[in-house]
Amino acid sequence: MYDEIIKLYDEAEEKGFNVGEAIYEQSFRFADHSLLLDEDCQIRIKEYNFCKQFSCPPYPSLKETPPNVVDDFLIIEQEYNLCIAKKHKEKSNA
Repeated sequence: MYDEIIKLYDEAEEKGFNVGEAIYEQSFRFADHSLLLDEDCQIRIKEYNFCKQFSCPPYPSLKETPPNVVDDFLIIEQEYNLCIAKKHKEKSNA
């Protein structure tokens, strides 16, 4: 399964598509999404939503925040913004 995801990633990058959206859309053909978005991913998304909703950082300071948490939050934020932009574009084209 992960080889297929890597292949989709490379293909999306090469063709200039949104990588997250491309992998998500194509993954229904070969993967169980409960395996792609496991419990750890779901917990990280909940942490992100909590921090965003209540304007509180996940750790006392940026220096104390593990790099993987920063990376995860940046990826979640980027995907969220792309989804919002897509919805706005669809509304304006309707």
